[in-house]
Amino acid sequence: MVWLNYYYRRLFVRSGPQMKRPSVSIVTAAYDAEKHVERALRSVRRQTVDAARIEHVVVDDGSTDGTAAIVEEFDASYLRLVQNERNSGDGTIACNRGIEEARGEYLVVLDADDEFLPSLVERQSDILAAEPGIDFVYSDYYERFPDGERVRVDTGANVLNTVKVGTMHRTEQLREFGLYDPEMIFAEYDLLLRYLDAGLDGYHVAEPLFVYHRRRGSVTSDGARVEAGREELRAKHGRELRIRDYEF
Repeated sequence: MVWLNYYYRRLFVRSGPQMKRPSVSIVTAAYDAEKHVERALRSVRRQTVDAARIEHVVVDDGSTDGTAAIVEEFDASYLRLVQNERNSGDGTIACNRGIEEARGEYLVVLDADDEFLPSLVERQSDILAAEPGIDFVYSDYYERFPDGERVRVDTGANVLNTVKVGTMHRTEQLREFGLYDPEMIFAEYDLLLRYLDAGLDGYHVAEPLFVYHRRRGSVTSDGARVEAGREELRAKHGRELRIRDYEF
């Protein structure tokens, strides 16, 4: 993947004592996220699964604030910090770097400004372990707005109602599909469509397992960019698509 080489010539990795291979890797890409990254870190620490079964790979994408220091000071033996010398300019590139670093059999993305509910890792990894014919697991979730309102989102059978956060993959399979395409605005939906076109099967957990925090100034708060992302998906995949609504 040539696109990685330019941004990742120098890496700084902090990890605890050498561990056995974890069952689940949680990947977080963070850029200037000092205001909310600790919330994401705490949500991983609250997971009901044995901490020995997980690793949390945080890619600090050249932050100019205290993001890296917060991660470094957070007390968790499963936490690994990958620190980039400069910003990649695209959170998808940083996320892909974390996926390449991951050692777990299963993998789930947690954005720096979002949070997992306590049972997410255990519930989703148990499904993948018990059901070899299931390729990925997604769930319902809560959407939290800047004014504090929290709304439950029922994703149902349409996986395009979900977001990048909180979908658990089989790690090697995700790599075989080339990870997330940084050229796509909605790289998460592009990946899921590639999965579905290849005949992969997802499993829907009809219960909220994470909180997706909406922020003004984000990609999904820009209506024109959201529509451009929809058009990009239609052009690439050749059909009308029904993805979730991102209006505030």
